[in-house]
Amino acid sequence: MKTALFAFAAALLLPLSTSSSAQAPAPIDLESVQPIAGQWVYRSLPAATEADFVDAAGTVRLMIRCNRAGRTVSLIRTGVAAAAPTLSVWTTSASRSLPSSFQSTKELTATLAATDPLLDAIAFSRGRFATGAAGAPMVAVPVWAELSRVVEDCRS
Repeated sequence: MKTALFAFAAALLLPLSTSSSAQAPAPIDLESVQPIAGQWVYRSLPAATEADFVDAAGTVRLMIRCNRAGRTVSLIRTGVAAAAPTLSVWTTSASRSLPSSFQSTKELTATLAATDPLLDAIAFSRGRFATGAAGAPMVAVPVWAELSRVVEDCRS
């Protein structure tokens, strides 16, 4: 009787599964991940602003784009070979798998409201953040001011 009562009480104390916990990607030790070499380039477009991460070979590896009219920010991974249902993002304070869409240009896009706290977690991540998807290697990039500038463009 005591065992059954203990098991029942323990079950009540277990956290319930929520959609936010189901959306968390597998944890990584972001502090030990070396960001790829390259630089962020900020661009102002007619209806948007964008920060592109260009690697040492001159290839755009990641884009952060503000759609001013929609007040949304898109995270765009380039060079993804196959469709993936989610784009995973890791920062030093948060991680999340975001629903994504795949374009024939081999880009995987996840779009967030400009006010989404994950964007702040990216901007304030210590030194780097990473993205990954099924069929695409994880890419860690440095955090520079261009990222925050794009997010702020969408918020103001």
